[in-house]
Order: sequence, then C-alpha cells, then structure tokens
Amino acid sequence: MQKMKWIPILAVGLVAMTGMAWAADTGTITVTVSLQSISVSLDNSTWDIGPIALGGTNVLPTVTATNDGNVNIDLAIKGADGAGAWAIGTQGADTFEVDVASPVLTLSTTNQTLASSLAPSGTKTIDLTYKAPTSDTKGPSVAQGFAITITASKTP
Repeated sequence: MQKMKWIPILAVGLVAMTGMAWAADTGTITVTVSLQSISVSLDNSTWDIGPIALGGTNVLPTVTATNDGNVNIDLAIKGADGAGAWAIGTQGADTFEVDVASPVLTLSTTNQTLASSLAPSGTKTIDLTYKAPTSDTKGPSVAQGFAITITASKTP
C-alpha cells in the first residue's frame, strides 16, 4: 500500500519537470569576415641617375615602403639587368652594382629578404646606392635603365 502513495507524487513531479523542458532561449553568433589584403606602397618610385662616369656612384634619396594591407608582410627586393645588356651584380666590367644599406645587400636578379613581419601601416626605409661599371663595352649611347622590384607576401 505504501508504494501506491509514491506513484501520484512521482507523476506530479514528472508533469512539473515536463513543463520546464518546454521553455527555451536562443543566442546569436555574429560573424565578421574580411579578406586578407597584401599591399605595399612606395613613396618614391623613380630614380633618375642621368649620365654617370665609369666607376661612379649615385645615392637614391631614402624610399619608404608602407604596408597598406591588413596582415603582417615580408618584403623581398631584387634588381634587373640593364636594358642595354649590362648585368646587375658586383661592380665590374659591364656590371653595375646596387647596394641596400639595411639590411646590407647587393642586389641581384634573385629575391632577397628586405624586411620580415612588417605590421599593417608599418614602414621600412630603403637606402640604395648605385655603382656604375668599371668599364663598358656596350657604348655610351646605349641606355642601361633597369628595374628594382619590391614584393610583399604574407608573413607565414
């Protein structure tokens, strides 16, 4: 007989708990997405050396590279051979040299590290020195313009 008294109490408890199970609440997750932007700008993109003597030097006014993107970037720098067949490398016969002050580099046609982990809006100053060949077999009327390329890539 005592077991019968517990059954109605248990039934009332289950009904009360069932009513609580129907109550609900919601939450919202707000998701913000933006694309990575890898971008570098230079405050000076021309270098007019003009006529220069064999073995002469010319210093470019400081160039500032700015990370215009929204992620940290690495900067690489390389040069190109002259349009009239002078080579870029260590100064010599038909070979001109372009040096970077910091880090100390002599440009070649291969990318070299210029800066690492440059933060968004961060800057890197670039000081370059041009050294004309010590001798020339191409002739003074042959234009020897060349390009210097600075490449930005996302820091791994």
